[in-house]
Amino acid sequence: MARTTIEEKALRLLSAFERAGRTVGRVTVEGRRIEIVFSEVSQLDEFERIEMRHDKA
Repeated sequence: MARTTIEEKALRLLSAFERAGRTVGRVTVEGRRIEIVFSEVSQLDEFERIEMRHDKA
């Protein structure tokens, strides 16, 4: 039986979550523990990047 390293397991988990549509912000491997932190998807304002000035040009 082929043994996989903890890093390979973490990479498989990372790719599985990304295929599922989740955005992963950080993956931490400590010993045998894998910690996956998801990025928060903030509500984007559709007018956020539009400059709206009401003065004369």
